[in-house]
Amino acid sequence: VMPFRFRTAIDAIEESQLKGSQKAIRALSEAVDTALANVPRFEGRTLVAMDCSGSMLGRPMKVGSLFASVLYKANDADLMLFSGDAKYATFNKDDATLTLASRIEDKAEWSGTNFNAVFQRAQAGYDRVVILSDMQAWMGHWTPKQEFKKFVKRNGKRPRVYSFDLAGYGTLQFPEREVYCLAGFSDKTMETMKFLEEDKRALLSQIDSVDL
Repeated sequence: VMPFRFRTAIDAIEESQLKGSQKAIRALSEAVDTALANVPRFEGRTLVAMDCSGSMLGRPMKVGSLFASVLYKANDADLMLFSGDAKYATFNKDDATLTLASRIEDKAEWSGTNFNAVFQRAQAGYDRVVILSDMQAWMGHWTPKQEFKKFVKRNGKRPRVYSFDLAGYGTLQFPEREVYCLAGFSDKTMETMKFLEEDKRALLSQIDSVDL
């Protein structure tokens, strides 16, 4: 069971206002942390960039903040929050996963969306960059392709980029090689990332293996 399985249950209990709901939420919070054992560990360094712009209000932010917290706790990962600008955020990885998710939401600035800032502010060479966003951007009026190239040249390393469209709008911001654009979110998300780490044609290979 992946940590994300518990998100719907927690939301339902919070909205119910039933007697004893806090006890149930506490138990589910512990279950989320226990489920971290099932999250794949990725080799090398990871940058998790979380979109905190105004268009992320609601479910995209709830899903994204939990996803970011899980990756941050389970791997050697740095966390960056971005909206009009981008900056690193440091939290205690011993905190509960849901606590981290809430702290990420609390730090949201709800301004515009500047994808360029992620690569302008990143200060190290990473093996992978995970972008969690609804992929809605207006700042700069172009994709961050040029800033990404500068980032690679500056750090001497080309990372894999996992671009998650948490709202399912279908907007693309990263038209580059070694970029995996995924939409939606489920317990298969981490498994998909693991497949792509091992074989960039993993999804195509899975499709080709199906007998029609």
